[in-house]
Amino acid sequence: MTIEVSKQESTKRTVLKIGGMHCAGCVSSIQRSVSEVPGVNKVEVNLATEKATLEFDQTKVGLDSIEKAIEEIGYKVVYEKLTLKLGGISDSTDAERLEQRLHLDGIKSASVNYGSSQFNIEYNSALLSLADIRKKITELGYEVLSEDLGISSQDIEAKKLKHLFIIGVIFTVPVMLFSYPEIFKFLPFAGTSIIAYAMFAFASVVQFVTGNRFYTGAFRIAKMRSANMDTLVVLGTTTAYVFSAFYTFPSPIWHNMYYDAAAVVVTFIILGKWMELKTKGKTSSIIRKMLELQPKTARIRKEDGEETEVAIELIQPGDILVVRPGEKIPVDSVVVLGASAVDESMVTGESVPVTKKVGDGVIGGTINREGMILVKATKVGSDSFLSQVVKLVEEAMGKKPVLQKMVDKVAGYFAYAVMIVSLSTFLIWYFVVAHGAIASAMIPAVAVLVVACPCALGLATPTAIMVGMSKGASNGVIFKGGEAMELLNKTSVAIFDKTGTLTQGKPQVTDVIEIKELATITSTDGSKNGITTLSLAAVAEKGSEHPLAKAIVIHAQNQGVKVYDPSYFEAVAGLGVMAAYNDLNLKVGNLSFMQNQNIDTTSSKQTVEKLQEEGKTAVIVSVDNAVLGVIGLLDTPKQGAKEAVSILKSMGIESIMLTGDNEKTARKVAQMIGIERIFADVLPSGKVNVVKKIQTEGKKVAMIGDGVNDAPALTAADVGMAIGSGTDIAIESGKVILVRDDIRDVVTAIEIAKKTVGKIKQNLAYAFMYNAVLIPVAAIGLLYPALAGVAMAASSVSVTMSSLAMKRWTPRRKNN
Repeated sequence: MTIEVSKQESTKRTVLKIGGMHCAGCVSSIQRSVSEVPGVNKVEVNLATEKATLEFDQTKVGLDSIEKAIEEIGYKVVYEKLTLKLGGISDSTDAERLEQRLHLDGIKSASVNYGSSQFNIEYNSALLSLADIRKKITELGYEVLSEDLGISSQDIEAKKLKHLFIIGVIFTVPVMLFSYPEIFKFLPFAGTSIIAYAMFAFASVVQFVTGNRFYTGAFRIAKMRSANMDTLVVLGTTTAYVFSAFYTFPSPIWHNMYYDAAAVVVTFIILGKWMELKTKGKTSSIIRKMLELQPKTARIRKEDGEETEVAIELIQPGDILVVRPGEKIPVDSVVVLGASAVDESMVTGESVPVTKKVGDGVIGGTINREGMILVKATKVGSDSFLSQVVKLVEEAMGKKPVLQKMVDKVAGYFAYAVMIVSLSTFLIWYFVVAHGAIASAMIPAVAVLVVACPCALGLATPTAIMVGMSKGASNGVIFKGGEAMELLNKTSVAIFDKTGTLTQGKPQVTDVIEIKELATITSTDGSKNGITTLSLAAVAEKGSEHPLAKAIVIHAQNQGVKVYDPSYFEAVAGLGVMAAYNDLNLKVGNLSFMQNQNIDTTSSKQTVEKLQEEGKTAVIVSVDNAVLGVIGLLDTPKQGAKEAVSILKSMGIESIMLTGDNEKTARKVAQMIGIERIFADVLPSGKVNVVKKIQTEGKKVAMIGDGVNDAPALTAADVGMAIGSGTDIAIESGKVILVRDDIRDVVTAIEIAKKTVGKIKQNLAYAFMYNAVLIPVAAIGLLYPALAGVAMAASSVSVTMSSLAMKRWTPRRKNN
């Protein structure tokens, strides 16, 4: 028997952290090499996060083969190391059992030393968190006594670069001083052969020890018949070094020695790389802070009232937790006792604490500011709000916007273009300007190679995207990719679903108007029941999930009406319901529904029009195809809806309201909010057609809805914005998720998108302008190679710092 595996089941999506990347050329090389591996469907490499997002067919290729392909071209897959001291390991069999059962996606190796109870793990930090590892170990029945994280791969790399820079400085300073004997005459042996040979030795250390990484990178990329920043640095500095060495032996010719140019370039570029690494780490600090929000322990209250402190990983849904004033709420929960004000600023950006009472949801990691509360855990581990946010944001960071793909393509050819310009510069200087003087022609050619900076181009987009997404996450806005930001920046029309988006989504019955009286009948349980519009409407609507139906049932129950179960029920999407009860044929719905059912609505027409003019929704109730009565419901606009529409208008974005309600009611609600264009009487299936109609007008459309009923329209729009509620943010259909149920966050999302895209364009403009200006300046001989090296090092750092500056920016509404 053959077992077939579906394509969806066999396709695996994973993330790898890659070490050794320097510029956009490295990105292109890795993408090209990995994409050629049979079975790999998709690969996207992000320079700023140093991660590769992969999709591959597990039936055709394994992760080991992909890692091998990466390592064969000279890069490495980075795994973090963790050492744990465990309690509960009784013998070597126990240790072996733990090794075998610690099956988590992302663990490369795990070994337990029974003698020392030490557990050594190598894991993929892009896939797995420490909390996941601790939780799995405690689930297996062992106790984590202590943990040693060691040093992260980023810290190791930063430490290495720092040491290389120190070595570079130690040996570059004497090279610089002794290169100008006419200035530093007072130095011992200045201008002598001994000093020339010493300079050769010092410069060699800088060139081949401090600059070893550039040779490794250049060789690696050359094997792939490509070129990158390393290629340019190696060509430039090696040319200056070899030329200088040629004129050092046997007798030094001082005016042909340029050791200082090579040494300073290498040292300053290493400094630039170190600073770049440090600043890149800061771009995702908000995401790391979110992960650190959750406390490590919590207090569980048992049934007998006793409190026990446990590790956060041991909390299970349903546990009752004690949270005192000033403490962090351990996990996503619901308040079961007490009331307090909770600071949710790190999650939503809202500085004012939110009042929480019994029945309200609270988010793990937020801070309880006032009274003691008891909460019941609802979501723990990877299901929690913070875990979902971090997962969504990190996934989004792995996706490249169109702009970044275009820049990467340009950067792939950049090194070749620079080498051509450098060669042309040398030839022009040698034959035209310097008339055969190699030294005079070499200096500007080397300066061109050194000053060109593909790094600035490669970092311009991803660093801005990272900061933008972090800024969004801390303000209750989750972007599912850089593309969402690009599209939202171009949005000219915002289409809002009415119920639950612009309005509270909790309509209330305001009027019950009897049109016709029916006799009392005997109910199914034998009791006498007065046949009223409200009682029969409640029976018919009892099985419906529509907000209007729920409002009618709740109102009937509040009025003391017993709501019986219908013997038959059928819902007609967006129009009404049909039901049967005690041999009565019930129909409840809007005017269109009744007309489609060939029911004469003449008797109710005046009542319906009056309710609609008041901005209310009119629901007609019929029994045996005769109108019994009309129920009026009012759904009030959300706080902030009018403000959001007004701000969007000032930004040049048109707001449109979409609703299944009748035009008169829709027009009244739209008037209250400030919306001029509406589409009324639209069925759920017809929302997509409205979106497409607006798009045919040549406009970029953002659709804002609740992410459930509006899913097709959200998907059809250029940008779907799904409004979450509480901790439910796992909405698949939207490209942007608004964590809070606050319509004003639409404005916040658009502002963040515009600011981020503006920063990307600013960074790219700087990067292109830097190269467009300084390469010609170097070519005409006005930029000495040492200064070119300083400029190159500064360029990539300045682009990253420019993106970091966005951290200080606050969206307009948050300033109010």
